[in-house]
Amino acid sequence: MKDSTKPFDPMIFWVSSSVTVLFVLWSVLFPENMSHSINAVFAWTTTTWGWLYLITVFMLVAGCFVLMGPAYGPLKLGLETDKPEFSNFSWFAMLFGSAIAAGIVFWGPAEPAYHYMTPPPYFGGEALTPMAGANAMTYSFFHWGLSAWSIYAMLTIALAHACFTKNLPLKFSSAFYYVIGERIHTTWGKILDIFAVFATLGGLATTTGFVALQLSAGLKYQYGLTLGPSSTYLIIGVLTAIFTLSVYTGLEKGVKLMGDINMWIFVLVWFFILVAGPTIFLINLTTNSLGQYFQHFIPMSLFTGPGDTGNWIGSWTVFYWAWWMSWAPFVAVFIARISKGRTVRETVAATLILPTLGNFLWYGVVGGAGIHFDVTATLKEHGVESAIFAIAQNLPMTGILAVALIFLIATFFLTSANSAAISLAMFVSGHENPGRNLRAFWGIALGAVAAVLAGSGSLKAIQTASIATAFPLMFLLILVLFGTFRGLNRHRKENP
Repeated sequence: MKDSTKPFDPMIFWVSSSVTVLFVLWSVLFPENMSHSINAVFAWTTTTWGWLYLITVFMLVAGCFVLMGPAYGPLKLGLETDKPEFSNFSWFAMLFGSAIAAGIVFWGPAEPAYHYMTPPPYFGGEALTPMAGANAMTYSFFHWGLSAWSIYAMLTIALAHACFTKNLPLKFSSAFYYVIGERIHTTWGKILDIFAVFATLGGLATTTGFVALQLSAGLKYQYGLTLGPSSTYLIIGVLTAIFTLSVYTGLEKGVKLMGDINMWIFVLVWFFILVAGPTIFLINLTTNSLGQYFQHFIPMSLFTGPGDTGNWIGSWTVFYWAWWMSWAPFVAVFIARISKGRTVRETVAATLILPTLGNFLWYGVVGGAGIHFDVTATLKEHGVESAIFAIAQNLPMTGILAVALIFLIATFFLTSANSAAISLAMFVSGHENPGRNLRAFWGIALGAVAAVLAGSGSLKAIQTASIATAFPLMFLLILVLFGTFRGLNRHRKENP
């Protein structure tokens, strides 16, 4: 079904590009109207449909554990002769870096501190107490644990198995082959891919803005360097140039190298904070929170916040589930692309179990350090983007650590931006290795959209808009969940 003569699908490319331009123009010319409209949609989805977000993600977690079982685990994502393209370390480094981006550095020290100040309604209790700290870490584990990664894992299996066993194009729409069959090659499939392009651009543009804010805050907080009003444009421009050059050089040279580098820096920074910080406190807090996480996992997964008039669940848990869903199309396509030849079990384990453990370790140490040093005052005064640098101020070798953190923020983001540009190129072409000019185009487009949105001052609204795009994705993921098992069962019968 692939048409290798076309560099891209004209309908998907031109429609998605046009929709993106129109949306950007709306945000620039009528920012208040756009903000009001998108916020209204987001408020409606979180308050009216929050319960379904919770149930959907809970079902995805259960489905992923079934996939790792004896019935489906041994199935290969590809033909029997297909072999993995990358080493285990490089594979996981690219997978983890593309999916987590700089979010783990941004929220790692900030979210536990927020919950420490304002205890979640599920636990309640008094703020700024040892119990509040343990509960804060438990909820941070929940938001960045199994539930979040199950969204990526299930969609990855649906995509990879269908593409590599049925010779389908590497597009978001191929994940629905086991749902609608050959109709993925019709207008229905093109609509799915257009939607995926739009969601990816919105999600990455927002992240680019946040990364620019955090890098700018780090330069100011650590070095007193104020770049002025143009700092956001300058940082976005530099980042865009780097990841566009990297994505132009190809997957093997660019993304693999960057993934390896940021994984090593990530481990070194984590180890340094653990050893140089309040080690025993961090170990005890992580261990205790891990136990609470497993004890409360099911109740937290289905907690809708009855009696809570502040919509805490909508602002945090549902917000996170929607945010991860908005990233799912490009992350799943990228992980599928690098997982050819691996089994269902090892791919789910690497996309669900290992990243969850990595997040637990990072949050337990970095977030725990934020609680121990009580960076809440810094959050109130300088914003969440300064939290990680406030922690660095309380540790030895602050200067070196700050440089490492800035480098880590940049490399994590660049890895994610690389994978997004490659995925976008695959969305509009369907080729496993899209042309370098097409990859570079989407790299530049990501940076350009981010710069325009950041310059319009509507990043918050665009972030909300990208969350709103997850509303239909929730229903699509339910279809993928049931379709995947139907397709795998059919495959087992046809290949006993």
